[in-house]
Amino acid sequence: MRYKTNSSIRISLAGVFCLAELMTNPVVASESTARLAASCVATAAPQGVTFEGTPTWRTGDGLPPHCEVRGFAASKIRFVIRLPAEWKERLLLAGCGGFCGELLADKSGRSNSINASLRRGYAAISHDGGHQGASWDTDWASDSEALEIWAHKLLPIMTNVGIAIAESVYGTAPRYKYFSGCSNGGRLGMMAAQRYPGLFDGIAAGASIFDLSGTAGLWGAWMTRQTLVDGKPVIAPERWALVHRKILQRCDALDGQRDERIDAPRDCKIDFANFTMGDDPLTVAEVEALRALYGGVRDTRGKVIYPTLEFGAEFFADIWLGGAPDRPAWGVLASQGYRQMLAASLGMADAALAGKTAGATSASAEVEAVQAMIARSPVPAITDAVDTDLQAHARSGSKLLLYHGLADPLIIPQPLEAYYADAAEQAGGLAALREHTRLFMIPGWGHCWERPVSAGDDFDPLAAVEGWVERGEAPNSLPLRLRDGQRILQVPMR
Repeated sequence: MRYKTNSSIRISLAGVFCLAELMTNPVVASESTARLAASCVATAAPQGVTFEGTPTWRTGDGLPPHCEVRGFAASKIRFVIRLPAEWKERLLLAGCGGFCGELLADKSGRSNSINASLRRGYAAISHDGGHQGASWDTDWASDSEALEIWAHKLLPIMTNVGIAIAESVYGTAPRYKYFSGCSNGGRLGMMAAQRYPGLFDGIAAGASIFDLSGTAGLWGAWMTRQTLVDGKPVIAPERWALVHRKILQRCDALDGQRDERIDAPRDCKIDFANFTMGDDPLTVAEVEALRALYGGVRDTRGKVIYPTLEFGAEFFADIWLGGAPDRPAWGVLASQGYRQMLAASLGMADAALAGKTAGATSASAEVEAVQAMIARSPVPAITDAVDTDLQAHARSGSKLLLYHGLADPLIIPQPLEAYYADAAEQAGGLAALREHTRLFMIPGWGHCWERPVSAGDDFDPLAAVEGWVERGEAPNSLPLRLRDGQRILQVPMR
């Protein structure tokens, strides 16, 4: 049953009952809240958007009172936008991790999530990247439109949807527009600066897989060959913890203090052949795997063509690289998904990518086979955010904050440092680049808050970029609260 308002906007009976309850509830029955609730349930879908049910005014669940709108944009992107009663005139578009595929509106923490921002007065958008599936699956990518939406087009699509809905609910457009994301969300943030300069006033891009072809392709192929033999992990999950403890003993104090993290991983020198593990020494296979995982991706001539792990990353490796006999590691699955994406773009059979690429007989041969696919495929030009010319971004007045863990085992940190150096050269020097783009490399931090660390991982990149945009407080350091809750580590910008 439906009723029609004077403005010809249709409201569901459930929406009317929700509004009536709010009007009689003394906790939320202020005049302004009642008006917002009315605007919420009366909101019409913008052009190109289909709502999933009627917009709903919500209270409880540990969240501030807010309007929740669910729907599809561009027929493919499933989304949720939450608009708080106490709005600070800010709009946030969150990223999504991996190859996306799920709507995770209630994801906890700060990685591709929205509720922390909602509590701070942001209207915030979560989405599934434009398709449905597991975060490592790429079956959907044979649809060229879906690929481009996931790669970058969702950025303007969802921002415009958010602006339109905010205008409908609040009667005014957002004053500030932000993007925040980690991993693939970090790649999207860098895409925004490169392809859509000025779309956002501020961007917080973390652990970015901006070089998707290098990281998921070359490092992914190399890493898979080193960590798996006949589908079984070479280094068991519990062994990674032992390796980390031994590396920490040797390298923690290289920066002059023992603090449960390796601040200077490139000063750490370890020969795994002479690596002592007490009563349970490394096997020959483990030694060979560790040497390769820390020694660089190599071609068949032995030349290093892509970086590999930094010391300290082994603390998180069991999650992303190790896996178990009955549970392949996420990084392995995602690397296979990327190769499947390349294969589909080249008309190759998926069977050629099952475990080994094109019949490669060694890790180096497999890397070269993937390298050849990357060179022939149109995918990298669509998905990789590697353009170092940020002048349009600079002219727009937008601010880009990049952050990455030195102990990230999934998305190797060195490529981002190299990108930043190249961008500085393109900008005319580091000082010029820092006017609009700043990089923070975080010691001891892995991949997007995947596991708590005693060395500290409590920091808020969105708050830092917000201060930069709105108050001109350009961050020279990123405050990192340690796990004891008392001490603050200031991570300097690069």
